[in-house]
Amino acid sequence: MKKTFYSILGMAVVALIFIANVASASACMFGHYQPEVPESLRK
Repeated sequence: MKKTFYSILGMAVVALIFIANVASASACMFGHYQPEVPESLRK
């Protein structure tokens, strides 16, 4: 019983890590975009 529980728990952890990785990758799609700095902030 304990072995089955840990197996299911391990699969759930892997699935949640995968979902978190996909969600963060889609949020950072434009991570390399750098907007122009306004003149007032360049000082």
